[in-house]
Formats: sequence, structure tokens, C-alpha cells
Amino acid sequence: MSESEPRDYSKSAILDRLRQARKARDGEIVWLGWALDTVAIFVLIAFGWTLVSILVFVGARFAVRVPTLIGWGYLAALLGFIVVPMLFLFFNTP
Repeated sequence: MSESEPRDYSKSAILDRLRQARKARDGEIVWLGWALDTVAIFVLIAFGWTLVSILVFVGARFAVRVPTLIGWGYLAALLGFIVVPMLFLFFNTP
């Protein structure tokens, strides 16, 4: 659509334009999701800053809106980082 053509401002036309923009954008910023997920898992494991890593992970989801494999790994690491110490305390408390 060129700039001189009138645009349709109906709900379906706007949603179609948003879908087209998102499809064009997905391939360009998927690397951002991978990078932010890598930073999140590094912060979680190397520093142990759970809240900061969760915020970086949530930021990656908002930025990319597609799941990545390392993001699933991050969720597994977060689960292990939180659940394993809880289970240890549960079974070793007199």
C-alpha cells in the first residue's frame, strides 16, 4: 500500500496490518530473545539473582513474543533453583 492510497481504519484492516508487521518483525528480533534468555540464565546461575533474572526473562517475552529453546531451559533452571532447596529443607527439617 502506498502512502497516497487511503487507508481503511476498520478493525479487521488494522488487525491485518498488525499481523503483517509482526510477521515481518519475527525473524529480525528472535536473536534478541535468545540473547535475553541467555543473560537471564547466566544471571540466575552465576549470580543467583532470582528476581533480576525473572525480570530479564519477562522482558525477553515482551520483546519477542515467541518462545525459544533456551527460554524453556531457563524455566527448568528456575524451577530447579527454587524447588530443589525447598525440597532439601522440607526433608531435612526435624
